[in-house]
Amino acid sequence: MTTMTPAVLPALTVAVALLASQADAQATTERRTDASAVIQEAQRLLESERTTTRAQHAEAWKLTERDWERYETLMEGPRGIWSPDIDPITALGVEARSAEERRRYAELLVEVERERTERELAFQRAYDEAWQRLYPDEMPVDEFTLRPRNAFHFSDEGALQARLTVYVAVEECERCDSTVSELMAQGAQMDIFVLDSDGDDAVIRDWASRVGVPADRVRARDITLNHGQPDPERGIAAGSLPQVYPR
Repeated sequence: MTTMTPAVLPALTVAVALLASQADAQATTERRTDASAVIQEAQRLLESERTTTRAQHAEAWKLTERDWERYETLMEGPRGIWSPDIDPITALGVEARSAEERRRYAELLVEVERERTERELAFQRAYDEAWQRLYPDEMPVDEFTLRPRNAFHFSDEGALQARLTVYVAVEECERCDSTVSELMAQGAQMDIFVLDSDGDDAVIRDWASRVGVPADRVRARDITLNHGQPDPERGIAAGSLPQVYPR
């Protein structure tokens, strides 16, 4: 049996400690390398997902990815505060950097809006046909609508016509009745909002019958009957009716 001298023991201890330290350092380096690789892969996947999402959004609006990147940049600045709900094409058009760019976005918006309108008209016709099948003796009331429709209406022939938004009350408002009657006599297309209907379709139908709103014009959507609500900020309240706004 070999006996180590006292001088050898400290040297051996130091060697073992050094080896252990090197092993720990290597393991730490490997862990850091692994963690860095994981982070880089996560960042790559996130960027890939962002790129895919950006491409999908751009395609949905008929824009290029570069267009969409500029739109995102614009919405991070003052435009995003001024117009938080603005659509991408309008935002790009308003902030266009040249007359040619502005014209391009204007034409693109016309194309997109027309396609949207055609889809909505197709569904509206299906809705009207369904109403006629299910409730042929009743006027349709748009109970799901509490605010005016779009500013413009495409007829089936594709003509762009301005509409009127009319706010009325059923009770104690003779001027409401006479105003609506006069507008109907002029052939105006309008969306009528009744502020005191309390969500009751029968209240609106009774009022429409009393005023003489033609059922065929309601079915044709020349006139729509809607539940409305006061809007004091715009001066729309029971004591200030009727209110008529060109669309």
